[in-house]
Amino acid sequence: MSLINMSQKKFILTISGHDPTCAAGMTMDVMVANKFNIHCLSVISSLTIQDAKKLHKIINVDEKFFKESLKNLTKSFKVSGIKIGALSSNKIIEETANFVKTKSKIPIIIDPIIKAGGGGLFLKKENLNLALKNLYPLATLITPNREELLGLTGFNKITDSIKKLQDLGIDKVYVTGNEINKKIVNMLFVNGEKKLEIKTTKLNKKIHGTGCALSTSILCNLISTKDLPKSCKEANKFMEKHLSNSLTTGQQEFINLNQ
Repeated sequence: MSLINMSQKKFILTISGHDPTCAAGMTMDVMVANKFNIHCLSVISSLTIQDAKKLHKIINVDEKFFKESLKNLTKSFKVSGIKIGALSSNKIIEETANFVKTKSKIPIIIDPIIKAGGGGLFLKKENLNLALKNLYPLATLITPNREELLGLTGFNKITDSIKKLQDLGIDKVYVTGNEINKKIVNMLFVNGEKKLEIKTTKLNKKIHGTGCALSTSILCNLISTKDLPKSCKEANKFMEKHLSNSLTTGQQEFINLNQ
């Protein structure tokens, strides 16, 4: 058996929670990266008790354990990009921000997960305020869906929310899940201006893990193209392909990456 030389392979790092359904969170990030022939390293921010319908409990990892995991893992591997998902404690948010400050030369994609698909909060108000102030401004791009965007800012309009984020130093935002005339419209804003609009057909089903998959797909494209609008377009194509024939357990819809 011949050995595969990993020296030519690109590595990304995901910092996210563990979803035991493996249809979202860290596991989804790893599976999506694999579709792009990229090896995804992982540092877990939280453990969860979930089923097909609900998030029951979150246990945050110890901050010293978390910090040491980041330090030791990135000593051994050259990371080309970082994806950040669910963070649910101030200490983990602070440690993540401190770590990201040392990686300013590579793309940082943040999926600002406020609550789980089945309900249950990841980010409480005090966590959200800290993330908005200390972490999100460090991102190359944040990828909230419409509900998350409005939840981040407290406004009820996308334009007002984008302005609020810009005032906080968050200047690149890809907003997903905005429904207009029975179409889903995803929009890329840069420095408060809309730079890209992508329309897709609305699917009449709720599929678990779409935000995780999209943000990781954008990162995988970005580390090769270095072009943010193009990366968003390619990620959207990737999502359309793998959402078209989703898998179902009878209780939950999963993204089908086996195609």
